[in-house]
Formats: sequence, structure tokens, C-alpha cells
Amino acid sequence: MSVLLPLPEHILEPLERLNQVYFSDAGRTVEFAKGDTVVQQDEECHRLYLVLEGELVAYRQAEMVPGTELPAEVATRKHEVFRAGVGSYVCVQAFFSRAFRSSNEIVALKDTRLAYVDDTTQAVEPEKYGSFEHQFIPVLVHELAARNMRIFVHASAKEEAQRLLHRSEMAATLGQLSAGIAHELNNAVGVITRRTEFVAEHLEKFLAEDNKYNSQLFRYGYDDTSFTAASELRAIARKWERELNMPQPAAKVLAHIIPDTKTLVKFGPDFVKHVRNNYSFWELGHDMRDLQVAAKHATGIVRAVKLLGGGNSTRQEGVDVRESVSDAMNLLTNKLKHITVETELGPCPLLTADLTELVQIWTNIINNAYDAMQQANTHAPTVRISTSTFHAEGLDLLPTEYVRVSISNNGPPIPEEIHEKIFNPNFTTKKLGLDFGLGLGLSIVRRLVDSYNGTIELTSNETETTFTINLPTTQIHGND
Repeated sequence: MSVLLPLPEHILEPLERLNQVYFSDAGRTVEFAKGDTVVQQDEECHRLYLVLEGELVAYRQAEMVPGTELPAEVATRKHEVFRAGVGSYVCVQAFFSRAFRSSNEIVALKDTRLAYVDDTTQAVEPEKYGSFEHQFIPVLVHELAARNMRIFVHASAKEEAQRLLHRSEMAATLGQLSAGIAHELNNAVGVITRRTEFVAEHLEKFLAEDNKYNSQLFRYGYDDTSFTAASELRAIARKWERELNMPQPAAKVLAHIIPDTKTLVKFGPDFVKHVRNNYSFWELGHDMRDLQVAAKHATGIVRAVKLLGGGNSTRQEGVDVRESVSDAMNLLTNKLKHITVETELGPCPLLTADLTELVQIWTNIINNAYDAMQQANTHAPTVRISTSTFHAEGLDLLPTEYVRVSISNNGPPIPEEIHEKIFNPNFTTKKLGLDFGLGLGLSIVRRLVDSYNGTIELTSNETETTFTINLPTTQIHGND
């Protein structure tokens, strides 16, 4: 890593003079081809070099401490210390400490030309500029500042690498814990699902034996899947409450069953009278249905968590992309309930795939869309997900069938200049940086899509941003 500091005039001028006075002798230049070693670590070095052309890199191996023994891998590993470009000085420490022993191995990264002075060089105009060493104080100051900056940069890079490693370990641990917890929860939810079905079935039979109206109310409540607007239901309930002189709870139940006067006549007064006195049987059926829906929903969430925790680690035949999209949506339920989600999951051929990997792809894209819309305070935030099939030329240059998944949102546009950057590791457009969570990143999305020999396309404008993923139904042997 090369760290070149901008030099103030009071340092730059002396350096230019030193370079002109001491490093302009054509007879004191040497050239090195790319890959040549200028000086070995611990080798004697009686020269101070100035880089005129090219670039150098300095490496250092771990030094043996008496009484200790380093592992062979550590003892032979070379670590990059710094890089030196045109205008940089090399072997400063060895030369001015008078130890004349290089602490680094210095190698030419490119064809390089160096000028040098050695320990026989005499000071020029000492009466005006002082001794040789005094004249080179600006060089020492500059080198010390550059070295401190290099240490800071390396320390920062190391700290960031450790932070990312820590996050990775946390994510791995969380995935393992989630898979274990999900397994236990799945057992409990399974019991609830089976028992609810059993209770609903036998309760209806029991009610039918006791009173046909009770059984009928229970079934109406259990089967109620109406999507009538709440305001409309309230209006109908107030109508029945007023016209039929019904208690408010009974009128609400009747509003779900009988929406208008024509239907009221069809059911007859006896049924209406029974609703007035026994409306709770409808509520009982509706509550039983809610229990089943909630249990099914919980099963979907648990299943998605198990997948991301490593519940399925191999690519298998017969995977339905639409199922993986549903799993991803289940996993993000807590976020998606705050926005509008529109789906058009058309029929698709089955894939040879790992359900875990597919869930990871959709989860990351949908999660990023949600975060972008929240950050921008998007009006009426909406995510649209569609699946389809098409044919195109594959890697073997023959027509290949593809499954296409498009995920769109109406959030802020992604600038064209960063379309490729967003797929780089650790790149983020979030104001506060990456948040801990699923956070696998679009770099993982691209890696997974590439591993299926698929493609990922991004289009973005002021009204809509769309990620389109195309996955071939036939995988080349060896990629799975």
C-alpha cells in the first residue's frame, strides 16, 4: 500500500533541492526489471535510494525470538509493509541509523529506475545548509509522517477486517441457533395445527347434533374469507342494528353473513332470531379459523428461518421457485405488513436448486427494497413480485428454459454510476451503514445467481427499481 502525503511548500522546496543536488548524477542510477529484488531483508545496504521511475514493494518476514519457535507457515510468510512510487525514498532507516542493514525485502513491482547516494557521499555547501544528515532532516520528517500514516491505514484495515469477521461469526452462530430454535418451535406449531383441525371438525359435528343453526353459524364463521372493507361492514352492521333492533355484537356477525335485504329475506326470520341470541357460535368458528391461519403462518416463518439457518444444504430436483418466494415473504412478515405487496406468481417449471439459497436471494432483495423505501419516506411504498418463464440461448449455445423472478419497488432510484458497485462486498447506500440482521448483501446474491449460471439485471428510474433474476431450469454438471 502506497501512502503519499501532500507536502507543504516549506518541506517540498528542500526536497526538490536535495533531489537536484544529490540524485541527478546519471552515474549513480540503477535499473531493476519487474520482479527483481533490490535488497533482501537483513542484507547490508549502504545506499539511500530515490525512485525515479516505476514502483517498489517492501515485504517483511516474522523475526525469530530467542527461546521461541514459530510455525513454519508463519515463519515463511511475507507481509507487505509499504509501496514506494516515483519521488519516494527507500532504505531511509538503514542509511540514517548507520546500521546499514535493511529491515525489509524490497522488490520491483514494475520496471524501475533508482538514483542513489551512499555512505561516502559528502555534504554539498555544508556552510550554508549544514551537515549531510542535517540537510536530509526534511526527508526523515516526511518518511516518519508517511510511515505513521501507513501504520494507521493498516491498523484501520485490520480493525475493519476483524469487525467483518466478527459479524460473519455472529451471523453463522445466529443461523445455527435459529435452526435449533426453529426446529423446536416447528414441533409446537405442528401440534397446534393438528389439534385445531381436530377440534374444529369434531366441534362442528357436536353442534350439528345439538342444533342445526348453531352448526350453521359455526360453519359460516369458519368459512368466512370475505374481504369486505371494514367501513362497509360497519355500515351494514349499523343498518341491521337499527332496522332489526339487534344488539351491536349480533349485528356485526349478521353483517358478515347477510350483506343486503334481498339475502335477509332468503335466510328468513328464524335464522336472524337465532343470530341475535347465539351469534357467539359464528365467532367461535371464526376464531377456530384464525387459529388455523395463524398456525399455518407460523409454520411458514419457522420453515424460512430453518432454511436460512442451514436446514437444507444441497441442491435437489423439484424445487418450486414460487415456494421459495413465499418463504422469503414469511421471513420478512414483520416488515412487509407496513407496505403494500403485490404478487403475480405465474406457473414455473421446477428447478434443481437449494431452497435455502433461493430464499437468501429473494430475502436480500426484498429487504433492501423495504429499507430504501423507509429511508426515503416513499409515499405508498409498494413491492411487486412476479414469476414467469422464457427461453433464451444458454451457455451451451442451445435454447435454454429460464425461470424469471422480478422484484420491483417504487422507492428512490439507484444512480446508474453505482449499478455495479452495489454488488461489491461491503458496499452500502444506507446512511447508517449495514445494519445487523439478514444482511447477506447483494454480493452474496450475485454469487448465488452466478453459481446457477443465471443472470441478474438492474433497471432503475424515478418511478421504479427492478431486479430481474433469470435462473436456467437445466444446470451444467458440477455447478450444484
